[in-house]
Amino acid sequence: MGIQLKRVDNGEDKTNPTLWTILTSGPLARRWIGKAAPQVSQLALQSGKNTLLYFRTRGCVICDLIDMRVAAACRNSGVDLIVIDRYSKSDAPEDKEIYNQPGNILDFGGLINSAFQIGIYPSLVLINEAGQIVLKQVGSGKTPPEQFGEYLQDRFSIVLAI
Repeated sequence: MGIQLKRVDNGEDKTNPTLWTILTSGPLARRWIGKAAPQVSQLALQSGKNTLLYFRTRGCVICDLIDMRVAAACRNSGVDLIVIDRYSKSDAPEDKEIYNQPGNILDFGGLINSAFQIGIYPSLVLINEAGQIVLKQVGSGKTPPEQFGEYLQDRFSIVLAI
């Protein structure tokens, strides 16, 4: 009896994170702290600004529950937010229009996810004004979705001293 993996249809993008990325993105997250953020052509980071990269994907229930709380925490803390969807929310044309707006990126092919070694969703990467990674969180942890905004604001105040 072997293990079989069922692939979820992700629309036009047929690429997936590697098994190594999935297995190590949580345990190795702390190694990113203090390192310069990777340079990726699809991701234009503004220097001199604290920026949260919020990695999410289609079908991520926790992502759907914390989306607005992440946005509110960033707004309340003066942190720029860039939402990076690994796969589009759906194949409907109206759902793809959001990626034409600033701060919303569809990572077709997974180049940004690969550069930051993201394989579990949601994942959060906070980059400080100097371009260094000061927080990498994989998953939402043990924090209930309804408290995630407050939790995230607390994390911002600790790592950014705001």
